[in-house]
Amino acid sequence: MAAFDDGIASAGHPQGQPRHQSAAAGAEDVLMYHHPFNDGLFLNFTERLELLESEQREIGLRLRRHLQFFFMNPLDKYRIRQQFPFKLFLQVLKVAFVTVQLILFAQLRISHVDFLDETLTVMRHKFLKEWGDERDTRTYPPANGHYSVYTSDQIIQHFAHIVKAYYSIQNDSFAAFSYDTSVAQMPYQDVWDDELGKAHIVDEHQSLRRHIVFANIPPLRLCIDRIADVKIQNETYIFDINEENECFLLNFTQTEVDAVFRDPYTVRRLLVQRNITFRAEDALIVSKAFINFNLRTIHFSTLQNDQKPECYLIRLTISFDNSRHTGQIKVDLVATISYINLCNGRILQVNRFGLDTVVIALLDLFVLLMCLGSLFLCVRALVKGHLLKNTTREYFDRAFGIRLSIQDKWEFINMWYAMIVVNDLLLIAGTVCKASIQFRDFDSALFTLTGVLLGLGVFLVFFGLLRYFTFFSQYNVIILTLRKSLPSILRFLVCAIIIYCGFLFAGWVIIGPYSMKFRTLGESSEALFSLLNGDDMFATFYTISDDNTIIKLFGTVYIYLFVSLFIYVVLSLFIAIIMDAYEVVKNRHNPNLAVQKSTLHEFLASSETPRADTDEARELFAADQLLRLESNWPLLRNWVGLLPLRRNPRMNNNSNNGRWHSHGRSGGGAFGTTFADAIARRFSTSNNVGTGGGGVGAGPAPFFDYQSFENTTELSRASTHNDVSVLGRGDANDGERRGEAIIH
Repeated sequence: MAAFDDGIASAGHPQGQPRHQSAAAGAEDVLMYHHPFNDGLFLNFTERLELLESEQREIGLRLRRHLQFFFMNPLDKYRIRQQFPFKLFLQVLKVAFVTVQLILFAQLRISHVDFLDETLTVMRHKFLKEWGDERDTRTYPPANGHYSVYTSDQIIQHFAHIVKAYYSIQNDSFAAFSYDTSVAQMPYQDVWDDELGKAHIVDEHQSLRRHIVFANIPPLRLCIDRIADVKIQNETYIFDINEENECFLLNFTQTEVDAVFRDPYTVRRLLVQRNITFRAEDALIVSKAFINFNLRTIHFSTLQNDQKPECYLIRLTISFDNSRHTGQIKVDLVATISYINLCNGRILQVNRFGLDTVVIALLDLFVLLMCLGSLFLCVRALVKGHLLKNTTREYFDRAFGIRLSIQDKWEFINMWYAMIVVNDLLLIAGTVCKASIQFRDFDSALFTLTGVLLGLGVFLVFFGLLRYFTFFSQYNVIILTLRKSLPSILRFLVCAIIIYCGFLFAGWVIIGPYSMKFRTLGESSEALFSLLNGDDMFATFYTISDDNTIIKLFGTVYIYLFVSLFIYVVLSLFIAIIMDAYEVVKNRHNPNLAVQKSTLHEFLASSETPRADTDEARELFAADQLLRLESNWPLLRNWVGLLPLRRNPRMNNNSNNGRWHSHGRSGGGAFGTTFADAIARRFSTSNNVGTGGGGVGAGPAPFFDYQSFENTTELSRASTHNDVSVLGRGDANDGERRGEAIIH
């Protein structure tokens, strides 16, 4: 088997003299039985460090202490350094304030959504002729079918109802509705007489709703989607299926509107005058018809302390859908509500900066600052972990000839910090959007976006609290179980999802036309997922139409098979995987169980970590006893533990190849290269000679000298030449040389 260093077997003997023992004893002396780039198992790091020169050994010891301190939990770090835990404090404080912020926003959001829903309900009752209260509540299965009309007379009646409702919106509605116009809606003589035939003048001081003169009322807009033409010649239909769209402004006069109020069928004549017809022969031509108009309203709720009067623009579209040409014309009303500044031609004057508004603004600002601080600290910690990973990787590669595995590299990435970074970004974006809403610069889409950002951010904040329970073995069972079972669960879900997709598409294609629960792909997935929990089984059977016997039979077998497979097999295996992981976690302290090790864990375990609350630990993990990690980002530099340099006394002070070595702390002010920079550089003879030299005024050279390390290995090779054959590998570009050996 391959080994990295030939001189390991002779460690502890002067001049590298080999020990003359039996073959078996010699085999026991070899500390490592793997290729130099292996997983590092069976390597005695303590003895391996002793083979290095003092400077290199000092760096290795500092690296080990740094790694031990890096992987400590915050409680132990606090016991050692007695430094205030800013990240922990910020996370706890952030949970409290973000929760209060979310509660206040949720109240505002619910009030806004309720206003939208109630306004839409009012519009449907106002403009849809036969809309009833039973249609306002969503029931499953629906008690009523689609709201539809079936004859041309019903279409005309609905058109007439829309016209009357639009032109009487300020008289009949018990709400502050007005027309979409920037002209101030001043009092005018009522268009429609009362029951006694008397007209009335509305006093502007007696009503908040100022009426507008009829000429300033915006007209209705009618758009029709149709095919180009249908002709009948010799009992043959000739279709020109090119689609056409026509739009008309229905500029009705006051007299025409009065006539519609007296006789709804007057609308047919008024439409014919504008070349618009809805006769029976138009059934194959007209696909859809839309009536569009806008309204404005004021929303104000006294239930919310921070709620101020707001003006909204309501864009209404009433559609008549005849696209299937079956004789059933589906009628629907869609309202899009957005914030504007003008209502009834006036600007709302309110105290925009009351006490409640100021308090909420300060809360948002405080949350924003906390998230920025938390984001900075966590990003800084992640960057330091990345620098330490690179440092460890380079040291293991060059000093031990071992490459860290991917698993070891992932140990340096704290996923809790990564999650905190994500939730901080979400909360920062959500808080900025919320501040925009607070100053009334918003619409429904911004409300929705803010809710999603803040909701996901708070979810991750609370989920991140579980990290602090992992420091106590009695409370972190769920985290350890999820971490242990997650890889197996993901592999299991790959196969389960494939089977699920097969059932999904088959059910949608075959059963979809005959069951309302499988009408679309999304509804099919929702129905199947409900069946996974055993919900609504009988309703799923019942909703499959009996008109097609084959489909009914297939649907029955389909549901039986899906339920049997997923409930009794898939879910049972899913639970078994989790239970298996739980058993492993529960027995993790069992000494009879094999413990999975890695190179990094072995290196950390090569030296026992003292208790955190002892003076020994405080001295061992002091800042000047660790490595100094530094990046090019000044804000991330950690200046504690700065290692001044001294000249190697073995070298001539005037020599150009004199080396600098780290040696404790000094007040001399010499700034050395960081460890990460030193080991990232490829060393060669030319690096230690010439250019700049090592004179008194020269800049510092790296304090981790691999040429010196290679000299040590050369002496070791000479001492074990009888036992080991050496393979040399050099690099002509940088003079780097490594030793590789094969055990005979």
